[in-house]
Amino acid sequence: MASLFSLNSRPQALFRLASAANRSVCRRNFHLTTVVQQTRDDDLFSSVIPSETSVPDPSKSTTASKAKFQDAAARREPQFYELVEYVTNRTGRKRAIKAGQVRQTAWLRLFQLASSSEQLEMVAELFPRWRDSGKEFRPIHAEAFVRRCEELNCPTLALKVFGDHSKYGLALSSLFAARHMLHSVYDKRPLSDSMTVAALFGVYKLPPVSSDLAACSMLYVACLKDNSANARIVAKALYEELHKQVQDKPPVKAPQESVIRARYTEKPNIWLLDALKTIEKIHKKTGKEWRWIRYWTTEREWRPRDTFTPIQPATAAEHA
Repeated sequence: MASLFSLNSRPQALFRLASAANRSVCRRNFHLTTVVQQTRDDDLFSSVIPSETSVPDPSKSTTASKAKFQDAAARREPQFYELVEYVTNRTGRKRAIKAGQVRQTAWLRLFQLASSSEQLEMVAELFPRWRDSGKEFRPIHAEAFVRRCEELNCPTLALKVFGDHSKYGLALSSLFAARHMLHSVYDKRPLSDSMTVAALFGVYKLPPVSSDLAACSMLYVACLKDNSANARIVAKALYEELHKQVQDKPPVKAPQESVIRARYTEKPNIWLLDALKTIEKIHKKTGKEWRWIRYWTTEREWRPRDTFTPIQPATAAEHA
């Protein structure tokens, strides 16, 4: 009603103002007062009730977002090839262009600009030139490369690169990268890929897979899913180590806030809990003991212990 009133009455008030121009001062002042009051009403209602032109059009917004995304993608590819050319010309035993220097951050930029597995493999083929320039990669490069391989659904590229250090020169020098590499293959890839990653832990002198809760859990899941004779042998050893570690370490809690969950440092705990859920599910199906997993992941106050038997209430004799 207020909207209808403010739209229809304003023209009438303006008409009355024009027709009363030659009347008495008192009448003119009266009409002016009416118009001013009416204008205030219009301003009041117009500030509360938006006009039709202020309502956003969802279809136009979606179209604009899509166009913006396409424009960014169109700029991304030329930037990628331009940076590839820049790095190629300024690395290697004999640099084609002496001027300019390739910074460590250039590799991180290349990983992000690569939008396909083919482009990421093109970047990997530049790795030997970095080593031939007398430079070394840092742990952050290993972590970023593994992460990008998983994002572009090409974890086997990471296996190839880290499996041939003499050619590529990119070392699996980070436990974070090794865990992430195992995470990218343990659930959907053949067990052989997970075993290859486990072997690389030793090659690069990282802690054994069995000593890391997240890595041990993921490799154990891979063995359970494969269920071959050899997989069962490995699974038995991993189970004993996993069970022992859970007894000696405080429980892990996954963060609930999406901002915190997105942090790279939180990923191992999230991967661990996801793997434990899968283990619990498989153990229930196969009739294996699973309650120790539930007890560990849900306990509120941790204490070192030898078994997972809950503390029983004190007896009357103990109180005496």
